[in-house]
Amino acid sequence: MHSDDIEYNLRYRIITVSSSRTIENDISGNKMAELIGKNYERSIVKDDEVEILGELFCNYNKFDIFIYIGGTGASRLDQTSIALRKIADKEFSGFGELFRAKSGGYFPYISDASMFTYRKKIIFSIPGSENAQPVAYEIISRIVNHTYHELTKE
Repeated sequence: MHSDDIEYNLRYRIITVSSSRTIENDISGNKMAELIGKNYERSIVKDDEVEILGELFCNYNKFDIFIYIGGTGASRLDQTSIALRKIADKEFSGFGELFRAKSGGYFPYISDASMFTYRKKIIFSIPGSENAQPVAYEIISRIVNHTYHELTKE
């Protein structure tokens, strides 16, 4: 059986990085949760390296996939991908390249969307805009099972 044929029951942590959003008014986080549909939990953290990484470290054993929404822009306050790079085992630049190409327009090219692995966990950092969520999910949904298989095979 090819790894593309395997369907894992993956557990998702959706983390919105924002100083102003709440679960109730987080349109992008709500959209991603709707797209994932099941096996997810959500949280919101400030755009702060300690909080961003704390979400991963504190929830490491409970989830397989971590999706960080927000904090990928050009502002000096946008720290998500910067923080994740510091601890990642690998970064897959192809995810960000494909995300930007599929998004269309110019603004996605100033986004630091990316994919990382850290100790058999798959981590995504994607822009906080509502329109970014379906594009990111389309890519994520097509690659997570294969990536998870590769990370966890003996």
